[in-house]
Amino acid sequence: MTEVLLKTRAGKELALEALSSAIERELKILKAKLAGFEEEMQKFELKHKLSSKEFYKKFESGELGDDESYFTWWAAVHAHENIKTRIETLQELFGQCKQ
Repeated sequence: MTEVLLKTRAGKELALEALSSAIERELKILKAKLAGFEEEMQKFELKHKLSSKEFYKKFESGELGDDESYFTWWAAVHAHENIKTRIETLQELFGQCKQ
């Protein structure tokens, strides 16, 4: 667990309100991006009749070759996972701002 100490001249309530508002905006943006990557991944899954999870394993192990579309799919899967992790972190922080 990581602990972060923030200092501001603003009162605690104002600081927490500002943080929670910024986190809410960022969560909306990230959720929209996540949906976009999910849509992109679904198109690849339908085209190749393979789940993104299975594709990622096969691509990483070198089983699929160097088709350019595979690199695009790989990037979408990678970005999707990174965004999910960021969303989880921000949701955790947002919950703490509301306590």
